[in-house]
Amino acid sequence: MTAAQATLRRGVLPLLAYAVLAAAMDVYAGNRFEVVSPAAIAAVSFTLAVAFFAVLVRARRRRRPAEPGALTTHRSDLVAINVTTALTWLSTFYALDHLEPAIVNVVSLALGPVITALAGPLLRRQSRVLATEVAVSVAICGLLCVLMWGSFSGRSGLGEIATGEALWGLGFTLACAAGSAANIIYMKRLNDAGCDPGTVLATRFVLIGVLAWALVALEAEPRLGAALLPGAVVAVIGVALPIYVLQVGVRHTEPITTSLLICLSPLFALVLQLADGRLRFSPLTLLGVLGVVALVAVGVLVRDRRPEDPPPAPAAVPVAALAPPGPRAPEPGAPRAPTAGEPNETAGDPREGAPS
Repeated sequence: MTAAQATLRRGVLPLLAYAVLAAAMDVYAGNRFEVVSPAAIAAVSFTLAVAFFAVLVRARRRRRPAEPGALTTHRSDLVAINVTTALTWLSTFYALDHLEPAIVNVVSLALGPVITALAGPLLRRQSRVLATEVAVSVAICGLLCVLMWGSFSGRSGLGEIATGEALWGLGFTLACAAGSAANIIYMKRLNDAGCDPGTVLATRFVLIGVLAWALVALEAEPRLGAALLPGAVVAVIGVALPIYVLQVGVRHTEPITTSLLICLSPLFALVLQLADGRLRFSPLTLLGVLGVVALVAVGVLVRDRRPEDPPPAPAAVPVAALAPPGPRAPEPGAPRAPTAGEPNETAGDPREGAPS
């Protein structure tokens, strides 16, 4: 087994755990949105998330003071991941309010490889996308179109729904897919730059918290009391725990591989949603999800068996030419990457879960 293959396999199990947690969050939140608004649950859950990670970072700083460097240098990426996090999570919540959880899950997450295949080499210049991965991404996109047709034609787990409601759900789901792919890329950029993961987590949910509370203020009956327990559950199974296992996986895989592995989440969502009395079993959804899972397996195996690339020869370019937009090595004084035995905090979640 080559070093690249061993590294990839260390990231597989954490990414599978993320897929299960993402599925559980989608099914649970979709059920709760029947009685509580998405904005109220988002406001509670992400306020708790910001508070938790702020306390965690403060406790760490007492033991080991932070060193200046990468976070200041890559401030634009921190702003970008705030924007993509807000886009991903809010669109996920509102999509779950309109569509079947398994379909929201499969469209928002499985469309990620298509976007990553196109944008990855642009945002991370050393990233390579294999031709087979591009073909897998295109095939996944075709299956997603079939699943969305099922939603419009009444063949999904929700049965007959209004065309307008399906269109809103589709729009929110596509927005979630775009934000999810961008989240993965910016997480990898910040990790490559040596940014302290805990500090990133303490700052990346600020924008979505502000936006969620603004939406709550616009609602006539926000029902915040009823949103406390669902918000706390989402904060745990949808934010804190998935972020940890996701970042462990992200550290050992390329963005396209991460996107493909978490596409397994719809299979888990399909099983979990059978316990939701609102939903019925849909053969079309089952076939679509199984097709996506098969394509995911192809993409992961191709990446796993790819021979290691030889190290690139040094290019005769001036040092100044190595500046952004590409990721840069940590500057002197920047936080170092964790070594074996140290806790591996996380830089974030694509949906964070993710949409996400």
